[in-house]
Amino acid sequence: MVIGITKITLHNYRRFFLFFRFNGQIIKELKKSPCKDYKITGSWNLKTWYTMTLWEDDAAINTFYRSGTHVEAMQQAHLFSSKISSKRTIGSQLISWKEGKKLFENPQ
Repeated sequence: MVIGITKITLHNYRRFFLFFRFNGQIIKELKKSPCKDYKITGSWNLKTWYTMTLWEDDAAINTFYRSGTHVEAMQQAHLFSSKISSKRTIGSQLISWKEGKKLFENPQ
């Protein structure tokens, strides 16, 4: 199984609601997709957000990322985000946030 983790840093707090408009729609679509599990967390200052999803394989995750609201959000990401990065790892269940955030600390 594939775990996808995304780190999104918002430009500023005025963009918070635009980000959450997309995020809410994406969560609705995740619930209807073949996604096995997901979770979301924010930093203490609410400027950096992380999402983590669990998929059967790369084909499933790629299909979701390239369709629906998610693709629209990526096309408009420059309006609310100053930096977006993502990582993938392998696992049978979602990993801890501590472990997931460490993936962004060491460039690979």
